[in-house]
Amino acid sequence: MATKPTENTKKNKGKPENLRPWKPGESGNPGGRPKKKLITEMYEEILNDPEHIAAIKAATVKALRNGNMAMVLQLREMADRTEGKVTQPIEADITVNLADAMAEARKRAAR
Repeated sequence: MATKPTENTKKNKGKPENLRPWKPGESGNPGGRPKKKLITEMYEEILNDPEHIAAIKAATVKALRNGNMAMVLQLREMADRTEGKVTQPIEADITVNLADAMAEARKRAAR
């Protein structure tokens, strides 16, 4: 059996109390977005440690020689997180004559 709504429910209609917009110049997230994720910081710490450089080089060579895809993927993940993903430049000639494009669209629509 349904109960009668309380006075508070009628007054607020499901909205939380004390809501107000942020004042001009006031941030709702003063700390901002975290700059890096914890795992990225960990990878940077490992990769920047001079004691690990020789071991990382040896592991990279071993993974490539033995075809250990899991290790290769792990190394790629570490590189992507610390150096950024490698970009691939794409060349394209995108010169379009609007009149020709409209005429072509009209031909397709007439079919």
